[in-house]
Amino acid sequence: MKILRILGTALVLALGAMTVHAQGFNMQSFPDGLGKHEMMYKFLVPEGVTITNQKGEVKKGGSIVMVPGSSIKLLESPYVKEMAKDDAFMTSFMNADQYFGMPAEQVRDFAVISILVPEGVTVEGKSGKTITGPADLVLMVTNGGSEVMQDPHPAGYWDTMGWDMK
Repeated sequence: MKILRILGTALVLALGAMTVHAQGFNMQSFPDGLGKHEMMYKFLVPEGVTITNQKGEVKKGGSIVMVPGSSIKLLESPYVKEMAKDDAFMTSFMNADQYFGMPAEQVRDFAVISILVPEGVTVEGKSGKTITGPADLVLMVTNGGSEVMQDPHPAGYWDTMGWDMK
């Protein structure tokens, strides 16, 4: 009986620790504009988007994709506006029409990030844009569909895995 109480307490502590390690996707998640190397960023794949990883696994809207912090950069709004003149940047900006089509007061509720798509990973957007790694993918994201947590994977894991797709 005592062992069950100890195991129950250990489970509660473990779940509590996982909750503490998870934090919302916010500007503190990007010191100096870069994703934290020790963190893993979880993204909810939007409806109409398809992601295929290096192993051929396909994830569609509603799935979760985990990306290492070392592959993510936060792009400041003035930089994004300046880069809008660059055709290569606009080609890599998956939801550019949505971002540039909304009023300025709404834009403040979103972040624009650049994700390094690993070799062998393909992202197909609902607008018909396709990005195949290695390449940069620029996205407008919301707090609601993203989460940041401690990366439990060993060093080098992401080099061979691409993105984790749950």
